Amino acid sequence: MKNRLTRRKFLRTTAAAGLASPMVIGATRAHAQDSLIVGDMGGAFYEGFKLGFYDEFEKEFGISISATTMQPDPLPQYKMAVDTNTNLFDVALMTPEHVLRVQSLDGEYFEPLNLTIDNPDDFIEGNFTDHFAGVGIYAMVMGYRQDTIGENAPKSWSGFWDTEAFKGRRGLWRSPVITLETALLADGVAPQDIYPLDVDRAFAALDRIRGDIDIWWTSGAQATQLLQNGELDLMSAWSTRAYAAIASGAPVGLIWEGVYNIDGWTIPKGTPKPDLAREFIKYTMDPERQAKFTQKLALGPTNRTAYDFIDPEVAKQFPTAPGNFDNLILLNAGYWAENQDALTERFEQWILS
Repeated sequence: MKNRLTRRKFLRTTAAAGLASPMVIGATRAHAQDSLIVGDMGGAFYEGFKLGFYDEFEKEFGISISATTMQPDPLPQYKMAVDTNTNLFDVALMTPEHVLRVQSLDGEYFEPLNLTIDNPDDFIEGNFTDHFAGVGIYAMVMGYRQDTIGENAPKSWSGFWDTEAFKGRRGLWRSPVITLETALLADGVAPQDIYPLDVDRAFAALDRIRGDIDIWWTSGAQATQLLQNGELDLMSAWSTRAYAAIASGAPVGLIWEGVYNIDGWTIPKGTPKPDLAREFIKYTMDPERQAKFTQKLALGPTNRTAYDFIDPEVAKQFPTAPGNFDNLILLNAGYWAENQDALTERFEQWILS
């Protein structure tokens, strides 16, 4: 494992983006001199995928895998790589919203995956398109400190908004994405009615709790730290980042109500190794391999049968685990691809007003 660049932004995805459709790659064994550059998200993602995929793929196919980190917004990076025919990566991790934004550009930026999935019912809904194959699920949920909140933790976002019944220092993500959905859930909107967002209602709900938000956190690493050091008692948090706090020994509990997103593989147009890239993607759809990456990375496998290979107690930390997934809704990538710029501007004006 060599090389690495920067990091990417945790965010966005879809149900209504048209993500569907299966896709079996004919096996073409790599030769010993081959190599593959995989763009992941660095940190625990690299460590988890190294354990679950990279090391064994190298041994089985006789190739060398180099990992490079996708930038917070991968669109400029992806566009530059394809436009200049620069081989920054042969496979790249993105979200459905990222894919939609790249597809809105003039020109072709993705190679078709040509995948055929023999067991599509084993995977979460919306996991495959012609250019995208989901490999992991993360979610924005509620994290709380068990040492201060104790048994009196809210059971839903409406409880988080009830500052009289549930005391404690609070935090929310400084972004309209998912924060607006969270406000609507707290205001009683049914999950199936979240999209299209009633933006005015969401901001009205945020107005009611604004004075009780002690910290508007801005990065996943900051969220982990806030849970670890007990600076906040209740907060929204990415499930992967909350689990990092739990793994460090912090007394943190999770309430599984919120919004989930899909991380998945794409192949950039013009890569010199599209067949090897397809072979790699097919390799990562295996349930036992997806189960293995959870030893290092608290990302929910997209192949539900992976839970046959995960300790049930450990599985409780993952979004796609039975019971957890029932109260999560898929982030609508199509909505956010169209509205994010305008709503980000409005959200920042609201924060600063």
